[in-house]
Amino acid sequence: MGDAIRPDASFAREVMALGGEDLQKCYQCATCAVVCPLAPDDRPYPRKEMVWAQWGARDRLLADPDLWLCYQCSDCSVQCPRGARPGDVMAALRKAAIAAWSVPSALGRLAQNPSWFLILLAVPAFLFAFLLGLGRGAEHPWGWAEFAQPTFEEPGPGNVVGGFIFHNFIPHKVIYSVFVPLTVLVLASFAAGVTRMWAAMSRTFPAREGATPRGGLWEVLKDVLVHRHFDRCGEGAFRTWTHLGIFYGFAFLAVTTAATIVLMYGFAAPPPLPFSPSHVVDGLLWKVIGNIGALILVIGTIWAIRRRMHAAPADQRSHFGDWAFLAVILIIAVTGLGSQVLRLWATSAHSAPLAQVAYATYYTHLVFVFYLIAYAPFCKLAHMVYRTAALTYARRIGREPKTA
Repeated sequence: MGDAIRPDASFAREVMALGGEDLQKCYQCATCAVVCPLAPDDRPYPRKEMVWAQWGARDRLLADPDLWLCYQCSDCSVQCPRGARPGDVMAALRKAAIAAWSVPSALGRLAQNPSWFLILLAVPAFLFAFLLGLGRGAEHPWGWAEFAQPTFEEPGPGNVVGGFIFHNFIPHKVIYSVFVPLTVLVLASFAAGVTRMWAAMSRTFPAREGATPRGGLWEVLKDVLVHRHFDRCGEGAFRTWTHLGIFYGFAFLAVTTAATIVLMYGFAAPPPLPFSPSHVVDGLLWKVIGNIGALILVIGTIWAIRRRMHAAPADQRSHFGDWAFLAVILIIAVTGLGSQVLRLWATSAHSAPLAQVAYATYYTHLVFVFYLIAYAPFCKLAHMVYRTAALTYARRIGREPKTA
């Protein structure tokens, strides 16, 4: 770390605009570093990050793996005698890092700007509205033509459960033609971002002579799966279970999605998969896992929202990005569950109006799923990827959150 620090006053202002507005109140008493139960003894944070942020040491801060060893429990903000809120500054620095490493960086900055939220959301809204319009002239009309006159089918080889199905509204091949290339682009963006971040960490924070590596990616993944460090500070178990609910809600839904694709395209199972005891392996099991995941996601998100709503002003300050992320995943979970319930209800009642409500709910679900996936490299969901990379690098150079 013998490189020269190049101050950038504009970066300090950027950090303040991203949520670290109390940065300049810090007078370097080091209380934050003393009270943090995770900061390593040899190079504790967040005091040094507060110093660098005031100096505007942009390059050093963006490459700092210690930004990601912090879990923003806000113990440091509560104990700060000046109200400088180091926890908020660390969160703002992580936002700046995501915007800097994401590819393209311009989209990373836009995704964190509240003024662009509705514009970015309008992209999938108009995209799916356009695609649904293409079904009017098809041999078997779908899209808005199907919305106007919902189709109800008898149970058979092409529709095991009978009734109406979302495949008639928007065919799966249309959905996958959107989400498969989108997912590839998102993964490529993450790969490019992590590569840039890793190179910067290696250049700015090389391993010290004699440092002993403390494991690698596998150890980090084990920590992530149980959120090992979350209950070390702040609200402890409550905060841990809130994050685990959101994490495993997504995991269960991902398993169900993967199983559905395999059954449909590997074993020619017609959609939708039956929710029946007579179809356990090719339907019921994955439906149960998916519904459990959605319920866990709803509960975890509501807990997180409740925690932020009732947090003391001195504890944690929530910003637009926090609320937007929680709102998006809650809408995804509710519209996913709602689509299923409405489809079953409309089928049993043979009700066209209920079918239209189900289609509208499904359309909303797709729009918000697209938003979450497309902008994942640029919003709070990116923490999962960049934190994992930073923790892995920290272990390689002999650093990790303090364990005792």
